[in-house]
Amino acid sequence: MDRKEIFERIEQVLAEQLGIPAEQITEEADLREDLGMDSLDLVELVSALEDEVGMRVEQSQLEGIETVGHVMELTLDLVARLATASAADKPEAAS
Repeated sequence: MDRKEIFERIEQVLAEQLGIPAEQITEEADLREDLGMDSLDLVELVSALEDEVGMRVEQSQLEGIETVGHVMELTLDLVARLATASAADKPEAAS
């Protein structure tokens, strides 16, 4: 998943979850103030992203998550860690 795909997925989940137009969702949008999310909404968003990426988010990783951009950075980090773990699990190609 690249940055654009991650944003589109977050946008889709938030629009469905919150019942708001996708156009209202930007990287700069504050989850609470601009989008009206509460802590349960954040848990549901993270759960959907965990399912999408295939990795779990630690509670400590949610600290400081205030904007859609922060959610994107967290998701990009998870994708990168998953890719690194997958590469480490693959056996070296025979020479």
